[in-house]
Amino acid sequence: MNKLKFISKQILSSVAITAALMGAVDVSAATRLTMAGQFNEDHIATKAQRVFAERVKAETEGRVEVRVFAANQLGDYTQVYDELRIGTIDMALISVPSQFDKRLELGYMHYIAKNYDDIRKNYSPGSFVYRKMNELHSEQGVKFMGFHVDGFGGLGLTKVPSSVEDVKSPKNDVLVRVPPMDIFKLTADDQGFRTVSIPWADLYTAMQTGVADGWVGGTSSLNYQQFRDVIKYYVVNNNFIEHTGWLMSQKSLQKVSAEDAVIIERLANELAAQSITESQANDENGLKMLEEAGVKVIRLNDAELQAWAENARTETWPKLKSVLGDELIAELEQEFVK
Repeated sequence: MNKLKFISKQILSSVAITAALMGAVDVSAATRLTMAGQFNEDHIATKAQRVFAERVKAETEGRVEVRVFAANQLGDYTQVYDELRIGTIDMALISVPSQFDKRLELGYMHYIAKNYDDIRKNYSPGSFVYRKMNELHSEQGVKFMGFHVDGFGGLGLTKVPSSVEDVKSPKNDVLVRVPPMDIFKLTADDQGFRTVSIPWADLYTAMQTGVADGWVGGTSSLNYQQFRDVIKYYVVNNNFIEHTGWLMSQKSLQKVSAEDAVIIERLANELAAQSITESQANDENGLKMLEEAGVKVIRLNDAELQAWAENARTETWPKLKSVLGDELIAELEQEFVK
């Protein structure tokens, strides 16, 4: 009898241990994904990543957990993208580098959109640009899941050419800093500006000392935050959209079920769409703050914006075949040049 009791206790103990182990397996069954970000905790994009992580966990009922590493903790955007390609980082919300394919600069093409209605139409799922970016990223082993829009770029200037609203007016008395990318330089050249490439870290001092008369790029909010004390004019020419990309390694997609992969992409799409609405409000708020700081805001009307867009599409885009390739430029022209 005692022997039977002992055996029974042994069996119960084994069952308890097995149950505990099974419970431990269940707890650890959640797929944990690492997600890289490039901005600090206060930035709107990082806040979106935190919301994304919470929603993924909730809507997958705990099957997938996303851990966000902000502020370049996992490396800068060029390093992170390389690791997305090989699957050592699972997800990211970062600027898209072009060291593996220059055609990925498509997202920075000027005047694919000239207002927020255009952004919603031309950068959302199902659009030509969205489909093409997904295709290009896919060739690198990366899944594209949306544009996180930060706002329209404009011109921050210490002096302004006469008739700046007219894209065809002479502007060669104004020297503007452009990023070291043909997409920016050639567009500014064709708008009549003289251009110079100055390191970002030196831009404030360059404008302060007259080495440059302004810069191309940057939202109204960024111009307010970093340059309101040096610029005197801000031209709302809506030349391109500041954005980052919602990205996932295709190898990491294999870690989750098909059902959860759909949830992840849908949530990224939803936050990308939300970013458009938020950036529109942020742009207007940035313009208001610039005006309150004493910066003269020059807004182009619809006809003027259309002229700037047509100038880029007909004059500059054909010159960018060396960057995007003949085929992609032809597709862009078919889509946007009427």
